[in-house]
Amino acid sequence: MSTERAIVEAVKSQIATLVNGAGSYTYDLTGTDRVVTGQRFQPHRVPGVYVFFGGIVPAQTPGVTVLSRFDRTLTVQVEGWVAADSSAPGEAALDALDLGSDIMRAIETDRSLTLAASGVRDLEVGVQTADGQELDRPGLGLVVLQVSVFYTERAGA
Repeated sequence: MSTERAIVEAVKSQIATLVNGAGSYTYDLTGTDRVVTGQRFQPHRVPGVYVFFGGIVPAQTPGVTVLSRFDRTLTVQVEGWVAADSSAPGEAALDALDLGSDIMRAIETDRSLTLAASGVRDLEVGVQTADGQELDRPGLGLVVLQVSVFYTERAGA
């Protein structure tokens, strides 16, 4: 399995396992088919999370990156949909923010995604929310997270 696939699957796994509605988590995503890879929005899956591969960019630093290695940044896009708790203006976006916070907390629990041995050094998470009304999905909130994962691979490995 490639390092990149392992990273995407680790992001998905941490969300599906840790966002359980208990303790500091608002939502429960542990049910069957709540967190999926590479699929489009499905109305029956709310709350639901969709994990997508976003791309890889080189991140070599001259004089720092060892010549026998490659530093890279992989982006994983995570989209979450949630039903609004009320019809109050802005509520759907705020509920999406709660879901985003749950997902961010789960991902950041282990910033190496348990893949330190595979070269994962760190990650950063950016979050945006939207009211589903703006996207022709009234009563729903959308959160989009951009997860940048920084990792190193051996040349030719």
